[in-house]
Amino acid sequence: MPEPPCVKQYRTQVAIISRDVYNVAQSMRTAADLDSIKGILRSSELFRGLTEEEIDRLLPLCQEEVFEAGTEIFCEGGECQYVRMLRSGRVALETELALSRSSVERATVDVLSQGSSFCWSALMETNILTASGRCMEDADVIAIDGARLRALLGANPLMGYKVAQNLVKVVGSRMEHTKLTAERMLSVIFHDLKAPLAAAESYNRLLLDGFVGELSEEQRNILQRSSKRLSDLLGLIGNMIDISRIDWGDLRMEEVSLPEIVRDCVDTMRPLADEKGLQLDVEEAPELPAVRVNGGRMKQVITNLLSNAIKFTESGGVTVSLKEDKGRLRVDVSDTGIGVPAESLPKIFDGFYAGLNAEKRGAGLGLSITKRIVDSHGGRIWATSPCSDTGKGSRFTFVLPGSSGKAE
Repeated sequence: MPEPPCVKQYRTQVAIISRDVYNVAQSMRTAADLDSIKGILRSSELFRGLTEEEIDRLLPLCQEEVFEAGTEIFCEGGECQYVRMLRSGRVALETELALSRSSVERATVDVLSQGSSFCWSALMETNILTASGRCMEDADVIAIDGARLRALLGANPLMGYKVAQNLVKVVGSRMEHTKLTAERMLSVIFHDLKAPLAAAESYNRLLLDGFVGELSEEQRNILQRSSKRLSDLLGLIGNMIDISRIDWGDLRMEEVSLPEIVRDCVDTMRPLADEKGLQLDVEEAPELPAVRVNGGRMKQVITNLLSNAIKFTESGGVTVSLKEDKGRLRVDVSDTGIGVPAESLPKIFDGFYAGLNAEKRGAGLGLSITKRIVDSHGGRIWATSPCSDTGKGSRFTFVLPGSSGKAE
């Protein structure tokens, strides 16, 4: 596997001011130096609770690394060879966030200080780094070769057990910090970004409604385009918040009638279909059983599918059918529209995938959210194009489990 660019950069540009191997038998270090290293090991998250004898066994494996402020010590996705403890300074742990298919940014998920352990992936067989580390200031680090440490712990099971217990706590702490970072990001998105966009959109509506005087046709067109862009951005923010809530399992289930939800969604979407001169029909098998779902989220699924079908159908119509299939409830949304290219079908439910007509499709989150909702209900969703019975358009199908078991 090729090295990430930042790993190559690390190999060539990282300025390690000094690296001294501490060998207890041969070292010329003073007793004070050794006591200092032992103190860092004792207080570190990973080796806390070890006996003096066990700490002494670690000393021959220790190396000192000194990094300048701004240095990237390690890179996410690279191979991890050393477990590290921070002796002094601060190190920011950063993780990559895919904001879109073409945009990747880094977010700081934790800031480590004296005694903190990091690069614990070196203790694993698959020693791939799950974050990047950047020095916020000059940092003095104690590094232990991961392979030699694994061998030492394997030869001393009780010591290995203690380190494993500490490792679980370290991993849990990192996960908690990552979750808090995500929550803060969502808070910023919701309050600091959504509120001013909504305010700008309301001002646009005031101008378009003539509250400040008559507008020329050109001015009206400009404001309408601006208003649409603002609405799209507000919709994107709502979708991003939806994804986080769905992924975190924020769903309250209740027993509902899916046909009633479908009919409600069809009534809501019918004016859009009428505006384009399209048929919008519901085909419903008799005596369908109730299902246990989150009613609001299920409305979102059906509305998304209907919206897409109407948007990409210029003539003909859209049909929603419901039936029971081997103890599962099956819903098909079929249209006579432009269909989905064969090469796009495997990717159609990916986040930020818009396929063809990207400008018309928007950010490409609607179907991704739809799939996440269906998955969270233990269901399954897929798309076929063209429809087998008409030879045109597309059909989106999802199945939900019955009262027992999952959809297969």
